[in-house]
Amino acid sequence: MKAILKHSASRFVVLALAVSLVAGCSMTKKHEKEAQVKADKAGLTAVPKTRFDGTFIASGAQFSQYKKLIVEQLDLSDVKIRQQSSSKVTFDTPWELNDADRRYYQERYTEALMNNLIADGTYATAMQPGADTLTVAAKVLEIAPLASKDDMKGRPGSMKVYSEGMGTMTLEITLYDSVSGKPQAIITDQRDLGRIWEENNRVTNNIQVRQAFNQWLANLRKELDKASGR
Repeated sequence: MKAILKHSASRFVVLALAVSLVAGCSMTKKHEKEAQVKADKAGLTAVPKTRFDGTFIASGAQFSQYKKLIVEQLDLSDVKIRQQSSSKVTFDTPWELNDADRRYYQERYTEALMNNLIADGTYATAMQPGADTLTVAAKVLEIAPLASKDDMKGRPGSMKVYSEGMGTMTLEITLYDSVSGKPQAIITDQRDLGRIWEENNRVTNNIQVRQAFNQWLANLRKELDKASGR
């Protein structure tokens, strides 16, 4: 992935290459290893063919029994921001989530969950634990932006940034039996926030975040359908 910065005043172009993945795609990524450790402690087993980087399910889990979901708010309390560029020009100030960003991410996650799991009536929302109820808890583990943040701190007013995608985001979803509190599944996945060259700004970033959550929840629905025998 790449990023290009253009400054209208000095007419210069800076090319920043993202740090290459030296280890290669075949090696297990950090978030997969961490999920494996959690899965081992919970007695979960890896699913060999899955739409995510890692899916771990409890032995004997009966997903067909669950008809309702207790949906926890998306957890953004401990998001790691990983700088992908070594260029000081593209990261004048640390990239960080503010309150407005958190609200946007949480709203888009909830929107995607409702559209993919609730809207067609397959699941209903619940407020209390029950034998037919799963608790869904998701958290963003990492955001790895390709450029400085599009705000007053991150960029001069006359600067434009173009990048091949917006970067990456990593999500973890845990499904609990609402009565026992035991994990029934742990899912982890990292997604590219776009893969085409376009202007890297708040608008395009928000579009890619919305699409990422929608794809994650669409895939979760497919995995739940498969596990439930639907």
